[in-house]
Amino acid sequence: MNRRRFVITGVSAAVAGGALATACSVRGINGLVPGTIESAGEHASGTVLTTEYAKVTLAGYKLHVRTYNGKTVGPTIETRPGETLAIKVVNKLPPNPKASIPRGPVQIPVVESGMEAMDPKHRGPTTLSSGSVDMMNDPHDFNTTNLHVHGIQTVPHLFAPVGTSDPAAEMIAIDPGHGFSYRFPVPSDHPCGLHWYHPHHHGSTDMQVSGGCAGLIVMRGDVDEVPEIKAAREILMAVQSLEVNASKTMKGWYDREYKAYQTSANGGYSLDADYALMTTNGNPTAWYDVNKGTATNVGTPPSYSVQPGEVVRLRMLNGTNFAPLMLVLPGFQAWEIGFDGVNLLKPAYVDMSGKNTTLVTPINVFTAPIRFAFSGNRIELLLQAPQAPGTYALQSLGSAGFSGNIPPFNIAHFVVSGPPKPMKIPSKLPTPTREYPLITAANVKAKRTIVFNQGACKQELTGFCFEIDQKLYDEATCAFSPKVGTCEEWRLENATPDGHPFHIHTNSFQLIAINDKAVDPVQIWDTHVIPPKIGPKNGSLTIRIRFKEWKGKDVFHCHILPHEDTGMMVNFLLV
Repeated sequence: MNRRRFVITGVSAAVAGGALATACSVRGINGLVPGTIESAGEHASGTVLTTEYAKVTLAGYKLHVRTYNGKTVGPTIETRPGETLAIKVVNKLPPNPKASIPRGPVQIPVVESGMEAMDPKHRGPTTLSSGSVDMMNDPHDFNTTNLHVHGIQTVPHLFAPVGTSDPAAEMIAIDPGHGFSYRFPVPSDHPCGLHWYHPHHHGSTDMQVSGGCAGLIVMRGDVDEVPEIKAAREILMAVQSLEVNASKTMKGWYDREYKAYQTSANGGYSLDADYALMTTNGNPTAWYDVNKGTATNVGTPPSYSVQPGEVVRLRMLNGTNFAPLMLVLPGFQAWEIGFDGVNLLKPAYVDMSGKNTTLVTPINVFTAPIRFAFSGNRIELLLQAPQAPGTYALQSLGSAGFSGNIPPFNIAHFVVSGPPKPMKIPSKLPTPTREYPLITAANVKAKRTIVFNQGACKQELTGFCFEIDQKLYDEATCAFSPKVGTCEEWRLENATPDGHPFHIHTNSFQLIAINDKAVDPVQIWDTHVIPPKIGPKNGSLTIRIRFKEWKGKDVFHCHILPHEDTGMMVNFLLV
């Protein structure tokens, strides 16, 4: 590729893998997400994540996908406030195939809507591009990688060198055959909760995450010591979407391989694949046919045995590249205890019965008896089993109007049997001192309005642009410069008919209002969907952010990864 970028060339993959492979501190398998590895602080050699192809057969489907360590879900990493999280990425993918960037106008599809843009079989009319293609925001270098620790409030780490304050700094790019060691200092007052890691190289994020490159990070701490929570069995759950097409090179197999800088009609990147295999902790649960809009329950979802009245602690990641989860568990009682790695001050009862709800839309998403989790979200719940024996299904209901039409599918089963085991719900939870006290209007030093846009365009080979403030992503510029130690209020507007999960790196945010309706009590997230535009009125979130500690070049973006990879991202500089 000709795109100017910071390339990791210092250590070969063979040397990097050998140097650290025996140094990991393995805590053993917890039976939930295999391969838990402990971060042992400043002196640990750390975790090794090897980015490599794997051939796996799940529910009879043969997949050839990009993975960490040969598994479709990466190892779970545990750490604590005050530690340094050490992770080495070793890239053992093959070299990126050579690709030539078209010069001058080329034929691109005519696309009128986001749903049409996401249609992998779209073969409508074409038109000429408005000049040379946008090489930055046409996905490319599919085997180049880097790492983001999503939710960890640590030094900004997408650009080189880590923590850089250079507005024009280039993104870290670990090319095939090389490795890179990250050290993420964790503040001593960091909230304790569930986070995750995944690649974040612009142009290849979607391709790698949708192959299974992702894993959980558990931040241990005071919440775990609350007696009622400590007594509850912990269930870690990573829900993923493995996006694939019928392979063109291996008969009977599925993969996701594209030619860089070509239109989809010529074998280039498509915003969506033909199929998605939904998995829970690496176990296949549903086969989603994107073109037909159907989901078939396949494989055997994870099953958890619980006793009547027993309370379990469910800690779930939506690690899909696009799919919102509209969670229901009829028969169980549920209490929210945290969002995106930050615990609430006390448990909040939530109705997850799904009663009288078959389809979740922007009209009912905030009022339906469900618990939603959009791409990138982590949801933490205490679930109490009913007295009646039986098998209860944790499902995602069908949804429409967010990122296409998503059919319902199973996620896991809970089997209630045995003698009663009455357990209690705590009345209060520890205060996350990094997040509290809450930001008041008097604390706000600046206000910003940021608008998410999309529409037909002639700048990209997909024929469709996903933008922020009517601009595509530019690696070499920063839009603005918040000052560390201050608080700001942002109004995030969605001028599109699709939902866009907003995610900001390094700092969490306080959710103040949704569509100008106050949120009470205030919630703390790092990823939250901006509701779609309905009629003439843009959807909106009002958030407040405390830029607590870290300086450097950082990003925010839509966490629908095809949108992010094709331009819906912005750099900003923390000063």
